Amino acid sequence: MSQTTTSEKHDGTLLKPNLPAYSDPETGLLSKLPRSWIPYAQLMRIDRAAGLYAFYFPYLIGLMYAACIAPTPPKPPTLLGLAAVLLPFNMILRGVACTWNDNVDQEFDRYVERCRLRPIVRGAVSTAQGHVFTLALMAAGYPFLTLFPAPAAPHMLFTVALFFVYALMKRVTFYPQVVLGVPFAWAVFFCIAALDMRPFAGEHFGPTLAMFAANVLWTITYDTIYAHQDVADDEKAGVKGMALRFRDSTKLLASVLSIVQVALLALCGSWAGFGAVYFIGTVGGVGAALAYYIYAVDLKLPESCGAWFHTQFWTVGSGFIAGLAGEYVTKVFA
Repeated sequence: MSQTTTSEKHDGTLLKPNLPAYSDPETGLLSKLPRSWIPYAQLMRIDRAAGLYAFYFPYLIGLMYAACIAPTPPKPPTLLGLAAVLLPFNMILRGVACTWNDNVDQEFDRYVERCRLRPIVRGAVSTAQGHVFTLALMAAGYPFLTLFPAPAAPHMLFTVALFFVYALMKRVTFYPQVVLGVPFAWAVFFCIAALDMRPFAGEHFGPTLAMFAANVLWTITYDTIYAHQDVADDEKAGVKGMALRFRDSTKLLASVLSIVQVALLALCGSWAGFGAVYFIGTVGGVGAALAYYIYAVDLKLPESCGAWFHTQFWTVGSGFIAGLAGEYVTKVFA
């Protein structure tokens, strides 16, 4: 299908004047798939790695944190095995969340330039087919869930339920990012349960809560900045969000949230009795990475918001993991 411009409906999509219509990708991963598979692969965002980082990094952080507070640190092959299982599991979890979100948001997405050609909006996948695909992905994720201890399952069910709720929040509140932060950060509790510990009991409840809260604030920060690329369209479509609520003071908000996040990480380390490597790597590393992220991103340029959304997972996320990994190593070889 050739690229065209129109202001009429095309394949179920309400196009704006002078914007290109949809055509199947001719390069990249999606171009290698059968055409009938492409819309479902797009629902899962398998060609866009940055969103997967949002799902996967909290589980890597949660695993490393859980390993650091375990009475007997798990051996490295155990952690690597869990991390390997969690990668495809998070690809499926992301597919569930994104497909549900695209289905319930389809009427909004028609008016948002970045979202107007998503499969359900353009009619490549019907509403009913989208719901069936969501259920199919949930079924595909179940065998992975059985690889973890039974107490971990309720945490994952709660996570999925919160992702479903999040998709509805932008209709009723300017703070959907707060809701979104909770299921992402819940990975900390899941990973503790995955190592056969109880996340809400024992001497580590305080530091665990601090680590959880720090992850919530991280999500609020990066998703608010990311949402700036859609501010104009979201306002016209009636979509609420923190980027709209704080559109003229987002960097100030992000700075305050980041300061609190770093303070929570410091409290976590202090309460858990972590050593200097944690404070240098995680507290210092996350603080420095967040400071540069907030300084460097240009909120007026959608491409800057999108590019930094990808980059900050590696800078901030690596800071999280570096100090925790160092703390884990000191415990394993103590």
